[in-house]
Amino acid sequence: MAVNSHDDWPEDLTIFIILDAFRHDYLEKTTYLKTIAEWKGQVCEPFGFISTRPAMCAGRHPEETNFCFEYVFRPDESIFQPWLFRLLAAASGIVPTRFLRLAGSAWIRLTHSAPVIRETAFIGNMPFDRFPLFDITERDRQTDENYLSWPTLYNLLRAEKERILYYGFARPKNMAETIRRIYSRMIANDLFEADKTMIGHFTKQLPAICPGFAHLHFSACDWVGHKYGPESKEMALAIAAVDNQVKTVHQLALRYYKNVQLLVSADHGMVPVHHYHDIEEVLSSLPFKQPEDFIVFKDSTIARFWFFNPDAQETIFKVLQTLEWGRILSETDMAAYHIRFSDNTNGDLFFLLDPGHVLFPNYYQAKGFPPRGMHGYDPSCQDNIGAVLLTNPPKSISLEQGSLIQMVDIFPTLLDMYGLGYPDNLSGTSVMA
Repeated sequence: MAVNSHDDWPEDLTIFIILDAFRHDYLEKTTYLKTIAEWKGQVCEPFGFISTRPAMCAGRHPEETNFCFEYVFRPDESIFQPWLFRLLAAASGIVPTRFLRLAGSAWIRLTHSAPVIRETAFIGNMPFDRFPLFDITERDRQTDENYLSWPTLYNLLRAEKERILYYGFARPKNMAETIRRIYSRMIANDLFEADKTMIGHFTKQLPAICPGFAHLHFSACDWVGHKYGPESKEMALAIAAVDNQVKTVHQLALRYYKNVQLLVSADHGMVPVHHYHDIEEVLSSLPFKQPEDFIVFKDSTIARFWFFNPDAQETIFKVLQTLEWGRILSETDMAAYHIRFSDNTNGDLFFLLDPGHVLFPNYYQAKGFPPRGMHGYDPSCQDNIGAVLLTNPPKSISLEQGSLIQMVDIFPTLLDMYGLGYPDNLSGTSVMA
């Protein structure tokens, strides 16, 4: 029996849960989730690394929003001040680089006003002199009013004056929690700390705020998958932990609400990695220099290039064609992946690695053990595909069990669950259509 102690407490609660890197086959390894799934399927992530949020919350493809990669080439608008990086470069001869990157990251977070930058900005492994050439793509949270030029789920919920509990990407954290997060990941190796803390906040705030919509993002499977691999014994423990945590959230909600609807979706899967490649070894033998002739940004599974010398462009194109562990994306690929961008801020050329191959070092992982699992490959790669399920949907499901949907389909499905109308020119299709 639901306990409803507030006069204005809604009878219904829609919960949207993202299970980071929860591969499509992980669902069958759960105890709770697979028993409450009234419909379960597979979900294909959009191309890129930050394109999932616009897809899920607004049903938009990367080429519509320009949100695809964390870093874009934008020297005139870069948040990375040249003076800071000249100082970091000068100090690199006497101070360990790791500490300089932490100090630089802290400075940027403390001095910038954009919510996402204040919560997540981190100086990775790019050379210090390259940072001022790049900018961080995502400035606002997906819950913010001006996140996109299109209506988002959160814009529509606010228009209905709905109370929202948000524990998603770049959620606000106090200093104590930030310090605890850094300690847990860098020293204590506690990859479950973020999820445990989120459950604690949810347990306290649900009865205090009495929302009609809640958004939670569980991150353990992503951290474990990268560090230990998607088929490791550590991943089995992570799946069990996440399954139990979702049970805690769901059972708590059922105590307070008469009707609880649940949409659980991965943002992507996780591919086992066995092959590592240093693309700088390929490029260093060429008679061209960075950043004068070209620039390469080394994402983990994609090398993105910008060219300032036609000879460099022609030569590098030919060299990349000879590499057997990836391919240059064609115009056909760009159309299929919805990445026909209106400018070149994301790149002039994209070299995509084959599944199971990773650039190492790259601008996110450079030292220590290389990643044992990765995502960001061709979205159709089977291990790159995630799980999705619904519990207590308000309408009948039009798709067969196990069907594959696209990430942009999550948005209209959530609108149907909450009972909101569709905005114009919607890209996705609800599973209840």
